[in-house]
Order: sequence, then structure tokens, then C-alpha cells
Amino acid sequence: MMMPAVLLRRYGLLLIVCLFGVLVLRELTTYLNTPCSALQRLQEALDTRSTRNNVIIKSSSSLSQQYEDGYKSQQEDDGGTDFPARISNHRLKLWYTGRCIDVDGDNSVLLVGHCDPDLEQLFELTVSGNLVYKPAGSCVKLLNGGPNPTSPELGLGECDGDSLRFSFQKETGFLTVLVPDEKGAVLCVSPASKLDPYVATLFPCLAAPISLTKCNEEASKLEFVEEPVFMKDREIFVNVEPMENDQCDFKACGLNNPVEAVKSFRPNFASHCTNPFDCITVITKTARRPYLVARLAQSIRDIKGYDLRIICLDDGPNDYPEEVWTELSKYPHLEYIVGDDEDMGISVGRNIALDMVKTKYFLLVDDDHVFNNKTDIDKMINILDTTDATIVGGKFEGFIKFAGSIRFGYYHKRQEFGMFSGHCDRKPGIIPAHPNCEQCDSTSNIFLAKTQPVIQIGGWSPELKIAEHADFFVKVKGAGLKVIYCDDIEVINQQETPDERSRSYQKLRYDGRRKNRMFRLMNSRYNVNGLFWCSKYSVIPSTGALQCLETRHKIGYC
Repeated sequence: MMMPAVLLRRYGLLLIVCLFGVLVLRELTTYLNTPCSALQRLQEALDTRSTRNNVIIKSSSSLSQQYEDGYKSQQEDDGGTDFPARISNHRLKLWYTGRCIDVDGDNSVLLVGHCDPDLEQLFELTVSGNLVYKPAGSCVKLLNGGPNPTSPELGLGECDGDSLRFSFQKETGFLTVLVPDEKGAVLCVSPASKLDPYVATLFPCLAAPISLTKCNEEASKLEFVEEPVFMKDREIFVNVEPMENDQCDFKACGLNNPVEAVKSFRPNFASHCTNPFDCITVITKTARRPYLVARLAQSIRDIKGYDLRIICLDDGPNDYPEEVWTELSKYPHLEYIVGDDEDMGISVGRNIALDMVKTKYFLLVDDDHVFNNKTDIDKMINILDTTDATIVGGKFEGFIKFAGSIRFGYYHKRQEFGMFSGHCDRKPGIIPAHPNCEQCDSTSNIFLAKTQPVIQIGGWSPELKIAEHADFFVKVKGAGLKVIYCDDIEVINQQETPDERSRSYQKLRYDGRRKNRMFRLMNSRYNVNGLFWCSKYSVIPSTGALQCLETRHKIGYC
């Protein structure tokens, strides 16, 4: 039998380690039970991580003040037991990609998903600061629950004392949670990488987690979109369904259905515009390039021998010197409007101009277009006067035929949207009086259109500042409007040299990140993961499906 002294020498170190562990466990338990310690430890975990290049840390003090001011106003409005909604029945959209915050099939995990008009993806931000997922009646919480978060990922649970309290900062688009520590820091609801849920990402894949992260100026920016506004915006996408027995089986495939063939009116039902000035208004959008607009107006005068009404929207906010206005004043029927936004965007500018049109037709052109002897306005008027077509367009001198077909399908092994330049479903001869014209899904940005039908489909999608062309013609096709392309109608696309381009135009036109965002938003409008322009194709005889053999541009996302 061992003596006590021997036991102490042999096992003394082990006993000391055990006693120390008990003391540490006691302190840790006390810490874990401290109110609000979960968010503090999540903040500490984020602080210890290496700073990534794409993470922009906003001022903690200013955001904290915004949160506290908003929270105070919420508390003052709070009736005590009843928590009326401050933001009710809205979708939560990621500003950069246009995708939505969704939940998994078990209604337990928040993740990145398509904004689907067939799903009820509605959230409510209550006066008390709870973020409620309406279909499940659950509140947003840290995914693992409890006071010791091992992950910043967000999920759903019962609405109780453990529910997070949020505040939405309209100016920044941040949906924030205040960390109750001496630093007064805030965390943002953000899409995160599947590989690193602690860092906000601009480019989340579908099913990527939604986490609490440090606030990123672009990746953490969200939009609360009212449900009626969202459904109106996706109106043509709501009732479409894929054709039966079609290999293209996702929702947007329903937009592949062909539009009815254009029909000619009987002579006594046709209207006739005898004076273009009375029935046409030219609309265009420019980005600080007034001299190009003057050149366009002069080309109309030179080629046609008369002026047309022109409505031009320009980016702001600065005015022009007197010599610019003197030049523009040479064209008394030109209404030139300078906005107060330096990045109004093509779509918004065109929509403002469209709303100002009083004539039955409008002629869309770009600011760098110049009329030539083949800009046959009379022919375009005649086609719209005598048929049920809504749009008739032409091409750019010296360019390939851009008019073509719109198709959704499994291209490049993913759900994609393709513009097939040169392919039209109904060949020349569809209008007997105009054998050079055919019916297509799209045409170039030189077209004459009936004003009211385009207004009724909402014109151009306002969120698309550029990359608006394909989206516009999907809306046209989805609404069943008919498009005619005539090979013998053209304008000159006379672009500026790099030295002539305004700094504002160069900044907006060649900003890679801005362009990337616009293409992502376009993809998200139809819940596809890629977009391409096909310049060489073949038709599969057995199905009539289009197969792309050569692409000019291809953009894909996960």
C-alpha cells in the first residue's frame, strides 16, 4: 500500500490541473450566462479574423448612433404588448445581386435564394425590432441558439427573449444588430461564403448562408421590397409555365413560347399618319454628351428636311455653360432635361422621356446615332399603321444583324438566358408589302414603337442602369407584343473617340463592377445563372431548339 507522500508526488500535478479546470469552468459558465454575451463573443470572433480586401468597415460610432436613434423611436411607438409592424410584407433583396433572402425547406436556416413570385418570401420588421419570417411566424436568431455562438449564421426560431433585435438603416441599406459592449459596434445581416460564414461576400452562390458579419458597403446592402411592387415588377413572370414535354423545364422556359404571327389590318381599319411630326416623338438618354444630341438633331434635319420632337434626358447634377445651351437652342423642338443624379441610368431616363410622349408613336435612338438615307421613318410608320405589330426596328450601318430570338434553357450546363442574334422565328414575307421585314423577338436600339403598349408593360426596368436591352425585349415578348425587323432600315452608330468621351460617360460606361452588377440583376429577374449572346447557331431539326455554336459574350454565376 502506497504512503500518502508517495501518492502526492505521483498524482499531485494531475490534481492541480483538475482543480484549475474546475475553476475555469466555473468562470466560463458565469460568463456564458451573462445577458447579451453571445453577440459580444461573436463580435470578438469577427475582430480576431483577418481583414479581407473586400470588407469595408463602417464607422461603429455613427452606425451605433443610427441604431440607438431608430431603436428609441421604435420604443416610443411601441404600445407595450402589441408589436405593430414597422416594415410589413416585404421581400429582403440583396442590393448587389438582386437575389433574395430565403429559407431552407425546414424553415430553419436563412440562405440566398432566387426571388420567386411563386413563393411567399415575406419578412416583417416589428416595432420592437424582431425580424419575423411571415410564412412560418418565426423570428430570426443565431442559427445554433444559446449564449455561445459557434457560427454567425442566421436561422429561425420562436419569437422570445433570445430573438435578435434589428434596425434598418435606409441610407446605407444595412440591417443591423447592435452589439451590447463598450465599443458600441454593430453587425450587419449579409450574404456570406459557404467556405467562410464570417465574411460578407459580393458574389454569394445560391444556398449560401446569411450571417451576421462586419458591415460591407455593398455586400451588406439590402432592400426591403413591398410585395405588390415586387409582383408588379415580375408580372410577366408570374403566369408563365414551360411547355409540356420540353427539355427546358424551369419557370423562365415558359417565355420561350412563340408570339403569335403579326397580322395586317383590313384597309378600312388602318390608321394613317401622313405627317411624321404629328405622330412621332424621338426619345434618347445621354450621359453628359449634349453635343452628340445636337448632332443627332442636325442629322434628322439634314436627311429628312424637317425637325422632329426630341425628348432627351441627361445625367446631372451640374448645369452646362452658356455655349452648350446656345448650341442646343438651334433645335426648337428639342426638350433637353438635365437631372439631379449623376447616374440616373438608361432605363430611368428613357422611362421619364416615355411618360412625356404625347404622340401615338415614339422613336428610340441612342445619343450617338446619326440618320442616313436608309433611316426610313415613313416605312416604319406604315408598318405600325397597317399591322398589329408594336415595334418595328432596323440595324446599325456596317454592323451584323443584331435582331434575333430569345431563349431560356440549359446552356453551358446551367439554367441560362440566350440572345441568338440573326435568328428570327418567322422569316421575311410575314408582311407582304414589305418583303425585307421579318418577325423577331428583339431588334436593335433603333426602333419605332406604339407608345401606350410600351407604357403598359412598364417601359424599361428602372434598376438596370445599363444592360437593359435584353430585359426590355423579354418583357415585350412575355406580354405578347410583336416585333418586326427590317433589314433595309438603318442608322449610323457614330461613336466618339476615347479623347472625345466625357469623363462622366467613361466612368459610367466602363466601370467593371457597375457593369457586373447590372448583368447579375438582369439574371436575377428571371432566376437564371447565366447570360450569353450567340453569334453562330444551329437549329436541331427534331425539336426546332437552338444550339449555340459560338458566343460573343458569356456571363455565368453560381
